[in-house]
Amino acid sequence: MGSLGDGITQNGATGQRMRTQPLWGLRTQARMLHDGRATTLRQAILAHDGQGAAPREAFRSLGFLERTALIAFLQSL
Repeated sequence: MGSLGDGITQNGATGQRMRTQPLWGLRTQARMLHDGRATTLRQAILAHDGQGAAPREAFRSLGFLERTALIAFLQSL
């Protein structure tokens, strides 16, 4: 989770590890990330760090139409 980590340790998960919420029903979510800090999918994607840094950078490298198509797909879930 990198900078998104909350420092809370539960069982074997350290404060830098979080369970990823399933994506089904994503279209009904008003707030995203484990603490609700993101209000858009774009914000949620760009906030990722640690193991999520490579996908974040891949998202950044997409063209406008590709990013728009990806967000539309995610909003359909």
